[in-house]
Amino acid sequence: MKEEDALDFYKRITEGKKNYETISLEHSSGAVLEGVEMHPVDKRTLAGVIENLPQEMFEGAEEVDDTEEAEERLREDTESLDAISEDTIDAFEDLCTNSLRHPDYTNTQVSNIVEELNFEMLFELGTAVIELSSESTGTIQGFQKQG
Repeated sequence: MKEEDALDFYKRITEGKKNYETISLEHSSGAVLEGVEMHPVDKRTLAGVIENLPQEMFEGAEEVDDTEEAEERLREDTESLDAISEDTIDAFEDLCTNSLRHPDYTNTQVSNIVEELNFEMLFELGTAVIELSSESTGTIQGFQKQG
């Protein structure tokens, strides 16, 4: 185990908070908005969104052993109209609104853009935010008793 002083340790665990992916959004007219930042959301936001998703969406994913296959099952379930409810839409819109940023837009403007995502794009983008956020939920991965 590598030993560090407290300040170096703090810097190491907080440096990852600036990680994000840059995406573009395409309007039905063909116009493209470049430079949209997709940031991971914090654990509480992610948990709140997942809690608001219908249980049926996770039943298929629980039956498989492979993580990639579970993610594919979840993606398929979100594309099914049976899994779509008002709560599901609200949860995915909240997730995307909390994640997406653009240097030229306010949070309200980003929220208005998210409201204009079609079903497929809303669930595809929301699933990408879930994946990004679950991969970025913290870098501390162990503890040991001292003494």
